[in-house]
Amino acid sequence: MKSIPSNARNKRVSNPRQRKQQHLLDVKIRAGKERTRRFNAITGFVCKAALFAGAAAAIWFGGKEALRNFVWENPDYFLREINVTTDGALTREQVLNAAGFAEGRNIFTVDLAQSRSAIEKMPQVESATVQRQLPNRMTITVTERRPIAWVAAKGDEDPSSSERSFLIDTRGIVLRSRVVLPEYYHLPIISGFETENLVPGKRVPAWEMQAALELVRLNADNTRFQARNIDLSKGYCLVVTDQRRARITFALDRIENQLARLNRYLDRAAEDKKEIQTVNLIVERNVPVTFYDPEAAAVPDEVAPPKTVKPAPVAEPVVRKAELVKEKPADTSKKLEAFLPKTSPKPATPARGTNSNQTLKKPFRLNP
Repeated sequence: MKSIPSNARNKRVSNPRQRKQQHLLDVKIRAGKERTRRFNAITGFVCKAALFAGAAAAIWFGGKEALRNFVWENPDYFLREINVTTDGALTREQVLNAAGFAEGRNIFTVDLAQSRSAIEKMPQVESATVQRQLPNRMTITVTERRPIAWVAAKGDEDPSSSERSFLIDTRGIVLRSRVVLPEYYHLPIISGFETENLVPGKRVPAWEMQAALELVRLNADNTRFQARNIDLSKGYCLVVTDQRRARITFALDRIENQLARLNRYLDRAAEDKKEIQTVNLIVERNVPVTFYDPEAAAVPDEVAPPKTVKPAPVAEPVVRKAELVKEKPADTSKKLEAFLPKTSPKPATPARGTNSNQTLKKPFRLNP
């Protein structure tokens, strides 16, 4: 075997021209394959996208039609019963009008959050709950605000029949009720406050109003002292008239401490068998308190006991009207005297044989 020199082993067999032609051929082959591969990939993607879009459209239109037939237009899901529960004076019609409910409406078209918000916007409503009960029932539970007092411009007017009067709850929110419940007639009246600017559903932030509401709230269960009228006209104090017409003046702060002091004064008055007429609780020391004796108080004449009259210096004693007088048996001599003539009798002439100093009584006859 013929040996090849070492310098000839690494020598190229082809010349530069041949190598250039071989390189161009390889490039042309690779470009064609790449175009074919790219075309196939694009075609596959388009087909898959079209197939997916067609399937999605079929599902969309099919599901929509199914929902329309089986849900939206299904008579089984039409509202047949709406239960409304409230603990106040609101009527069923008022609640349904605020919520926008009507029988025959599809139950799935009701927006629960929006309906609850619409009901809670009513001034009388404190909170509301709206529940959907399939297939065709709705339940609405309303918790109304509980008024604790009337707000009136004048304390001597009837707030239940006045258009300028409002109800107010413990938070100071103004209420206006179309139906006045019997329990509202006995609520205390807060007077001396401008009612023209009061808006139902809005809170009254005035300091004196909040003090009056705190007094009513703290004194709700007290049976010895019941506020009937709270006058705010002075602005710096509360002038309270209770069930016995007593006038108690409160400061606008520390209402609870003032009520405790008032209870001590009531205890003292009960020990002395008296009742408080006026007291000023603004003063903490040497509190001015006036009392009155209920037994000596003025009462109507038809039920008033008669006054004690000292007996006059006469033969017969004076008898009180309230005492029972027993009648004595009638004296016949007095009855006969009523028939005697009113003219004074003539002196009788003395009979013969008798002393002139002795007088004879003449017999008398009854006049026919």
